[in-house]
Amino acid sequence: MANYITISRMVLIFPVLILATAEPSSNNWIALILFVIAGITDHLDGYIARKTGSTSELGALLDLIADKLLIIVTLFYFISYESNLLLIVPSIIIIFREIAISSLRQFLAEKGGKNPIKVTYIAKSKTTLQIIALSFLIISPNFGQYFFLLTICLFWLAAYISMYSLYGYLKAYRNLIK
Repeated sequence: MANYITISRMVLIFPVLILATAEPSSNNWIALILFVIAGITDHLDGYIARKTGSTSELGALLDLIADKLLIIVTLFYFISYESNLLLIVPSIIIIFREIAISSLRQFLAEKGGKNPIKVTYIAKSKTTLQIIALSFLIISPNFGQYFFLLTICLFWLAAYISMYSLYGYLKAYRNLIK
C-alpha cells in the first residue's frame, strides 16, 4: 500500500506540470491541489509503511526517487519559463543540494554496502519548506507582485535550509567520505 502511495507522488507530477501556467488561471488551483496532495504523500507513505510493518528497501528507494523527482522536475519546469534571477538562483541551489545528497548516498552505499545516511528532522523540514515554496510558485500568477515577492523569499529560505541540511550531512558523515 505504501509503495502505491509513493508511486502516486511520481504520477501526480505530470498533471501538475500540464495544468500549471504562468498566467492567472483556475488550472493553477487544480495544479496546486494536486501538488499539495503529492506533498502530503511524502509523509503519508512512510507513516503507513511503519504502521503496517511493511517498510522495505524498495519502498525506501522509491520514496527517495519520488521526493527528488517531485522537487527537481517541478523546479526545472517552473524556472524554465521564469526569467527572474532571484528565483532561478535559489532553485539551482536547491537542485544542486538534491543531486549532491543523492550522490553522497549512492557513494556511501557502494562503499559500505548500504546507505548509512539517516534522514534528519532538518531534512524533513527542508522538504516541507520546498513543497510550500513550490506551492506558492504554482499559484503566484493568480495573485500578483507582492505574493510573488513572498514566493521568492520562501525560495531563498528553502535554499538556505537545503544547504544547511547538506552541511549537516557532510559533517556527520565526513569520516565515511574519505
